[in-house]
Amino acid sequence: MRKLHHVLLANKMIDIFLCGIRYSLLLLAFVCSAFSNANAAKNVKLEAEKARLIGGAQKISDSSASGGFIVGLVKPDQAIQFANLPKASKLSIKYASVNVGIISVVIDNQPDVKVNVHSSGAKSGSFLNAIIDVAIPSGAKLEIRSDSSDVALSIDYVMVGDGDLGLPPDSWNLPPLKAADGPYKADWKEISRLYTVPAWWREAKFGAWSHWDPQSMPEQGDWYARGMYMEGDRQYNYHLQHFGHPAEYGYKDICHNWVIDKWNPEELMNLYVEMGVKYFMAMGVHHDNFDCWDSKYQPWNSVHVGPKTDIVGTWERIARQHGLRFGIGFHNTPARTWGQFMTVRYTSDKKGSKQGVPYDALQTISDGKGKWWDGMDPVDLYGPAHDKSNPLQSPFANQFMWRVDDAISKYHPDMIYFDEHAGDSQVDLGVKMGLGFLAPTLISNYYNKSLKWNHGKMEAVVNLKGVGGQYNSFKNTPELLPFVDRALVKSSEFVIEPEIMAYPFQTETSISDWHYQTGLKYMDALKVVQLLMENVSRNGTMLLNITQHGRGDLDPEAIRICKDVGAWLKVNGEAVYGSRPYEVCAENSIRFTRNNGCVYATILNWNDSVLVIKSLRSGGNTIGKVTKVELLGSDEKIDFVQDEKGLKVIPAGIALPLVGIADTLLTKRSRVLRITHDKVWFNDDDPGVAAPGWTRSCNLTTGDFNDDLTTSNTSGDSWSTTFTGCSVSVIAPKEPGAGKIEVLIDEKSRGIIDLSTSGERKPQQMVFVESNLPAGKHSIEIVNKGDGRVSVDALIIR
Repeated sequence: MRKLHHVLLANKMIDIFLCGIRYSLLLLAFVCSAFSNANAAKNVKLEAEKARLIGGAQKISDSSASGGFIVGLVKPDQAIQFANLPKASKLSIKYASVNVGIISVVIDNQPDVKVNVHSSGAKSGSFLNAIIDVAIPSGAKLEIRSDSSDVALSIDYVMVGDGDLGLPPDSWNLPPLKAADGPYKADWKEISRLYTVPAWWREAKFGAWSHWDPQSMPEQGDWYARGMYMEGDRQYNYHLQHFGHPAEYGYKDICHNWVIDKWNPEELMNLYVEMGVKYFMAMGVHHDNFDCWDSKYQPWNSVHVGPKTDIVGTWERIARQHGLRFGIGFHNTPARTWGQFMTVRYTSDKKGSKQGVPYDALQTISDGKGKWWDGMDPVDLYGPAHDKSNPLQSPFANQFMWRVDDAISKYHPDMIYFDEHAGDSQVDLGVKMGLGFLAPTLISNYYNKSLKWNHGKMEAVVNLKGVGGQYNSFKNTPELLPFVDRALVKSSEFVIEPEIMAYPFQTETSISDWHYQTGLKYMDALKVVQLLMENVSRNGTMLLNITQHGRGDLDPEAIRICKDVGAWLKVNGEAVYGSRPYEVCAENSIRFTRNNGCVYATILNWNDSVLVIKSLRSGGNTIGKVTKVELLGSDEKIDFVQDEKGLKVIPAGIALPLVGIADTLLTKRSRVLRITHDKVWFNDDDPGVAAPGWTRSCNLTTGDFNDDLTTSNTSGDSWSTTFTGCSVSVIAPKEPGAGKIEVLIDEKSRGIIDLSTSGERKPQQMVFVESNLPAGKHSIEIVNKGDGRVSVDALIIR
């Protein structure tokens, strides 16, 4: 009985304990709810008609307004004023207007804040929200005023508070984008002193690009979103015949009707991997201004319109599952989109039955009532009406920056691409909104964020055009070119660099038109390989667009080309991946690369006959005594003779074609020789080298190993790498006026060496030797100790 009593007592205590827990949880829920309600209460709604009306501002009845009234500010100096506001950091103005321009906000008699407003399509009954970040002290006075240069509008109400106010972002009134915290500052010189192109990029050499978006839907080629609004253009005529007039069926409708039911990203990524690429680039947004991801600042995107799919997010997930590095392309730079694509949309036909009828870009949010795009504002896709005189400080430029930041923050890409020039002198399209002004902030923001994603390791690559060369965009600031060259990976469209470049670059090309065009021919697999080797031999990488149908699939011919290229690379990839240029890039139809101590000669018209390669003569600066010549993918014996005239290659018979390749010219004519020799030096730019702040030079013709050098003019600069062996020697030129270097092995100083000399310059000097290291892996660091320029040429590792 006593035991039973104890059991009942214990059960009662347990009940009391559980009751206490339930009470605590309820109390916690109540507190959280109260806290949540307190936070919600911070958002205060202020009806315009209850404000103090200044300068003849008119209270107007409007049944669609929140309080049944709006207040019109239609003349200069008219205003509404609210007093004793709560402390807040965000202000929203719900307004109606038929104009585009600015309105003025004043807090406690501080300087005006200019707020961008757009047309809602009517003076009443149709509203938009203008939202700004602004510091409102407790008890402050708020005035919304129309100055002489401001637009007329009607105000329904304002809301003040913190956070997002329960509203989507206003992409036309975003605060300036500031670079994320980190070591990279928004300055070309500062960026170049820190940045080193990551090892994965130097290894990759070949990437695939899905240059695919709503413009692919009509299957009428590139720039459809522009051509369809240009009366008489081929794409305009096609649009009339198949979709209707752009006053009634515009680009927004193309986006809405973009169907991607044949898109199989898993299958495509398998194909790209089979093709031999090491990275994949997704189209984020083209010049059309439609975002292909779940965009925070662009409601016209692939998640909300058309496919209702996060295309970039899907590509990113699958690319990484397949072991590929992932990139996003941004083409909506201000000059391209604001200056080229948008401006043609605000016009109309100059003849015919629709003469003078505005194209759909001039529609407003009120025109969408009852239609599929009800509640969406066309201005977000098309921009407000403007011409090419708009300044760089247009809100679109800042919106563009935030959209890039949104995408990189969501998907953590390994690389980002801008179809735009890095400087401000080549292509500004007359709108004074070139990327040259924005690029340093964009790049420093991306690099700093990437460091955090990758735990302090630099893995990020940025592609920009016009860094020197044929389309140099730094004619106004040529002094910046050496820094920009080291701060990113410059790119060009179709145009391959004419010689070996000191720094890595990228060339973008496509097997057909950039966007699918019915009837166009494809680049064959042989041409793809030839272009790839042109790039790689010059220190470049090639990004290849595999043109997709509008619905997302590929033509059988495109698939075959991809498979042929992949089969060729499976045999010959050692001449490509991770390679570095030889001292010359080409000789007749031969393209040279170096890798793992060997020289590779890719012959683009192999015909099984005797071949003399002058660039591989004995006694050269880089090639040693040749000991073996092999034809990759073949068992045929290759005889050779090396003398002062060159390397004579003598095939013993006819090599069998490479297997698995349908392109008969590729399988027979494009072959690679592996050439083994005894001067196996580690070059100053070989894999594993880190040399931030140092400069590279090539094509020197000064007798240096591989005809290139890595050079420093700043005391404290460090060149470093690791090696495996028991002996290491440093090769460097000695020259008048040179400075000193300190060599550290495994972080211990092994002495300071003076690289200066009197008389003539002396290349390929052995300036340091350490031959008593324990066998294994070691580190070596070469530090500029000042008093002049110093260079590193090569290491000899035993």
